[in-house]
Amino acid sequence: MKTITINDVARVAGVSVSTVSRILNNKPDVSVETRQRVMQVIDDLGYAPHAGAQGLAGGRTRSLAVLYPSEHEFTGTEFEFFLGASRAASKADYLFHLIVEVISEQRLLNLFRSNQVSGVVLMEILLNDWRVNVLQEHGYPFVMIGHCADNDGLSYVDFDFEAGVKLACEHLIGLGHRCIALLNLGGLTRPDEYGPAARNVLGYAQVCAHHGMTPIVRTVSPNIEAAYQVTEALIREYPDLTAMITLLTSPMVGVFRALQDHGRSVPDDFSVVGIMADDNAELLTPPVTAVGIPAYTMGYRAAQLLIKKLTTESYRERQILLPPELTIRGSTAPKK
Repeated sequence: MKTITINDVARVAGVSVSTVSRILNNKPDVSVETRQRVMQVIDDLGYAPHAGAQGLAGGRTRSLAVLYPSEHEFTGTEFEFFLGASRAASKADYLFHLIVEVISEQRLLNLFRSNQVSGVVLMEILLNDWRVNVLQEHGYPFVMIGHCADNDGLSYVDFDFEAGVKLACEHLIGLGHRCIALLNLGGLTRPDEYGPAARNVLGYAQVCAHHGMTPIVRTVSPNIEAAYQVTEALIREYPDLTAMITLLTSPMVGVFRALQDHGRSVPDDFSVVGIMADDNAELLTPPVTAVGIPAYTMGYRAAQLLIKKLTTESYRERQILLPPELTIRGSTAPKK
């Protein structure tokens, strides 16, 4: 079937293309009779204006962007974030863009100044994030997946990492483990600045203090070889280590390989709890007991919040912190 264009609408309605454009963009300088005739032709022909082109013509855009500054390969968890945000944007007839580079302040501001986007979803949030400060200062609309140290006047969707680590640690303690390490995620920023990493350490330290345990924290880049080296070093340094909590997904293979090379069998000799998407946890061997990160839901709800912020005059900032749930699988067992 031939694609119907704005030129076809103008020709059938007997008006200029610019008149059709003004009607599509709700400009007031068109007579009621002409507007009704053109709208009838649009209905008859089944013309659907391109959302991005229509927005640019009117000095605006129906376009959202997710900003994910990445220094490593994506895992299934990241794709779930993106898919959720994309679905929410599509359902509201917004275009969706994914920006996966570390951008400058000028590039960030140009996204808005050049009408490339109506709003952005920020990911990989730092406790004190310059992007948040810049967008607030200029009054540009955004929502976060994650949250800062000070969230006054901000909208976000986040997972409760602090409670998640506590839940994982208490599960292992309930199985009799007392020497438990936290393998924390690093690589993009200092872990004390990166929101999830900082909150993991806080929750873990609180549980260790409550039970009189020595905290053992290591930060690892998200790749298999780094995970292997850090895990191997931990086993050599702490021979009584019998359990680990980790945020790694694909690099979990490195953890398991290091344990195997040191004669540790999971879960018979060593228990592992992941903080990761449940789909990824089920694909590993053995399937990993995990506090599931609801990545798709977080992406979807963040995009929903942003769209509401863009379309609702009386919008009030919302802060959504999703609670953790633990699913027990084959990587944890009672300490022998």
